[in-house]
Amino acid sequence: MDNARRTLLIVTGTLLSFGLVMVYSASFVFAEKKFGTPTYFLQRHAIYMLAGCMALAVTSLLDYHSLARNWKWYIGIAAVLLLGVLIPGIGTKLNGARRWYSLGFLTFQPSEAAKMLMILGLSGWIYSAREKIGTFKGGFLPGAAISGTIVVLTALEPDLGSAALMACVMGALLFVGGVQLKFAIPAFLIALPLGGFFAYNKLGYIQGRVQQWLNGVDDPLGKGFQITQSLMAQGSGGIYGTGLGQGQSKLLYLPEAHNDFIFALIGEEFGLIGTWAMVLLFCVFVIQGWRVAARAPDMLGSLIALGVTLCIGLQAAINIAVVTHSMPTKGISLPLVSYGGSSLIFAMASMGLLLNVAAHPSCDTTPLKLGAEPRRNSASWRLRSGATQPQQNPAT
Repeated sequence: MDNARRTLLIVTGTLLSFGLVMVYSASFVFAEKKFGTPTYFLQRHAIYMLAGCMALAVTSLLDYHSLARNWKWYIGIAAVLLLGVLIPGIGTKLNGARRWYSLGFLTFQPSEAAKMLMILGLSGWIYSAREKIGTFKGGFLPGAAISGTIVVLTALEPDLGSAALMACVMGALLFVGGVQLKFAIPAFLIALPLGGFFAYNKLGYIQGRVQQWLNGVDDPLGKGFQITQSLMAQGSGGIYGTGLGQGQSKLLYLPEAHNDFIFALIGEEFGLIGTWAMVLLFCVFVIQGWRVAARAPDMLGSLIALGVTLCIGLQAAINIAVVTHSMPTKGISLPLVSYGGSSLIFAMASMGLLLNVAAHPSCDTTPLKLGAEPRRNSASWRLRSGATQPQQNPAT
């Protein structure tokens, strides 16, 4: 899988390099005004990127089989981090949400770590329980309990965007791992309406965002200010853009221009061509990640590669949908591009896991068709899952 690995490295390097340039372009005015130096965010982003490169090197060089053996620890650490941030005095509350640990000179967002930890942890658990994953008691029940606990803890911060993202990724891993749909579908049909009802009625800001999205930007100077400025920035860029550094939205018009809404500034300074180039890069990433997952040498590698590909790909899709007003506003960064500390570091660590799987020789049998039936009875799946191969008749 050398070609896929090489392509993933090129895409990752391109996104990181472009992100570094755009973070500076989007933030130098705000940084000069608030901190007295235009390179404040650039310097910090470069440090985070360096830390992310180190994390990527570690996760790509350590064999993923050895890493996944500690799946119990990953699930436990993710749960403890998400639970601890909800405790007053431990977690830091900003803008009405308790999502961060304050470490003095920086803040740490546990949900970003939980994404990678749960990909490793849940994949390791599925692999260890592969012989009984299709049963209710041994497969669906513990899988739903593990995933549900992490999703609920994330939603309580509240961080519904990350909670929904993790629910999709973990649900896909459980399905591909062999959890039966006859158990999963009824649970999904019950949990989704209940979760949506709770969020819409108990969290007032969610109701406001949904109504604003449905009714259009009806308060451009109030609640709709950020999305209005985002759409104006993208529209003013036209096809070719205003040019690097020439955008006007970063002149304190567009909030979070260097973070969650950096895609809007890309549209302003590089136009429609720049935004489509960004979309194309993420599409290439998803295609190559899918190839790695489909041709991984074993079931564990397939699950890890699929989890990383879905996590980064879906997060990019959600961010772009929010910035273009295709879905209600939600604070979620553009992976590998937006300014960030823990988000950038753990995204790069996750990329290391994907490169780790890609570095192993591909399966010699027919590539695994993820989500296809009957997937657990094929020779390819038996080889991947480590199941005993049927002995051939000595007489033949």
